Amino acid sequence: MAELPNREEKDELDELLTQYEQLREGGAQSFLEEEAFERIIEHFQQKEMPEKALEAALIAVERYPYSSTLLIRKADVLVLHRRYKEALRVLDQAEILDSRDINIYILRTDAYLALDQPEKAVSLLERSLGKFEGEEKVELLFELADVYDDYEDFEKVFDCLKEVLKEDPLNEEALYKICFWTDFTGRNEEGIRLYQEILDEHPFSELAWFNLGAAYQGLRLYEKAIDAYKYAVAIEEKFDYAYRNMGDAFIRLHRYRDAIEVLERVHELAKPEDVIYEAIGYCYEKLKQPAIARLQYRKASHLRKDDSRLIYKIACTYFSEGQWSAAYKQIEVALRIIRGEF
Repeated sequence: MAELPNREEKDELDELLTQYEQLREGGAQSFLEEEAFERIIEHFQQKEMPEKALEAALIAVERYPYSSTLLIRKADVLVLHRRYKEALRVLDQAEILDSRDINIYILRTDAYLALDQPEKAVSLLERSLGKFEGEEKVELLFELADVYDDYEDFEKVFDCLKEVLKEDPLNEEALYKICFWTDFTGRNEEGIRLYQEILDEHPFSELAWFNLGAAYQGLRLYEKAIDAYKYAVAIEEKFDYAYRNMGDAFIRLHRYRDAIEVLERVHELAKPEDVIYEAIGYCYEKLKQPAIARLQYRKASHLRKDDSRLIYKIACTYFSEGQWSAAYKQIEVALRIIRGEF
């Protein structure tokens, strides 16, 4: 029974396509509504039939010259055909009819970027922000952030994501992205203030707690970072990245047993990784347990083959135990890897 609506939709689309072909061939009695043309154009685009999509768009606009929706559809098809200047002219017409359609500004941005005119794209988006609010404003801010990223104005990327979070404090995409840009731009103190403001209103946001921890970690405030990560995993116990970062913070504080505990939790939650095994090995080495450290380094080496650095670390564990012959063999292996003999 679940297939019935899909079958009905397919039958309805087939009927529309038949009517469209009759209209296209000059059938005097054929008539299609605006919405029908939209569906037909979208169908051709989804089927990757750009020429048919363009032809349908041209016919649609000829029938409904004052439809901003169909003009925008036509501009979209023109952008796909790389006819950017023509698309911009069509979007000018659409804006006269309906300046509140966000797709006008997104398609204009795409055209400007394709014409290598990022300054025009930025100016357009900045001017357009005042026309929208809520989800649509957020969408434009993400567009603007992408433009700034493209021509490497990274401070402005951070600013855009910050504005997104003012509009929508729990926006996951923005929280994920701004965590990276907080670290990349070094704006950790500003990030801390932002995340604290979010947490004052939304104390159960594990992403905001994680970002707060990462910002503290960027300032080498490891105890505060650990506290924030603990809140994150208390809310979402399977948050493997929080355990990973917590492990790094514990290592920085020379709290190696605590680091081992949380790093082992990472392997319980996610696919085994060489860097985690290596970090656990490092902790055991610092705890004067070379045999266990060696086991962890070997696990890392199985996942990251031909890494001479890991083989050298294995050699060091043998040195720590006074097993000179075994250490020498590992050094030989490491040197052969470096010389490319494997």
